[in-house]
Amino acid sequence: MSNTKEIINILTLSKGRMKSEAEKVFKKNKLKIIQKSERSLVGSIKGYPNVRVLYMNSKEIIENLGKGIGDIGISGKDLWKESDPSIQSKISIAKEYSWGKSDLVCAVDNSWLDCVNTLDLEDISYEFYNKKKRLMRVATKFINLSHQWFSSKGITQYELITSAGATEGANQLGISDLCIDLTSTGETLRQNNLKIIDTILKSSACLFYSKKSIKKKGVKKIIKLLSKD
Repeated sequence: MSNTKEIINILTLSKGRMKSEAEKVFKKNKLKIIQKSERSLVGSIKGYPNVRVLYMNSKEIIENLGKGIGDIGISGKDLWKESDPSIQSKISIAKEYSWGKSDLVCAVDNSWLDCVNTLDLEDISYEFYNKKKRLMRVATKFINLSHQWFSSKGITQYELITSAGATEGANQLGISDLCIDLTSTGETLRQNNLKIIDTILKSSACLFYSKKSIKKKGVKKIIKLLSKD
């Protein structure tokens, strides 16, 4: 019988500020990542021969945890909540970190003086439909969460515009009438003449694990170590 241990795949961030914060978590808990070079997308952990570290973007981490390619991963709560239910249901949160914080918000132009909450927004959506003969356009990268939020508020007269770039600038470009976007400080929204009327989700970096991997030998130990923020 083979004594080969199962490989544990930890998925972590390949770039950005959250990558640096994630690396601090590994370092703080004496999990030294070894890479052939800074650009290498595969690493290992000193003293853990059966553990691989795979670098990818935040969205890929959630998708690959859901597909069972990864066992443990660090990504954003917002992306987990945005993911397809078939992916989301296969992943659990082990730890919500104190960094990588942001809010998913609905923001409208400052010129909309009469719009201060979602009840006002519902009225405005009907004005667009009745007076302008079109649906209210909403720019966002978060299609699923946006649909869920509008449904929870009873707002039906809207059209989502998938944003590929700077969502907060879509209003000024005439692409959309309002936006649903992530913000950390609100400064970028203010610079684009936008005001927040509702917070949809409070997000942060999280330690996730694949539910089917939790029984794999060594996974719980790694989760416990990485849960120390």
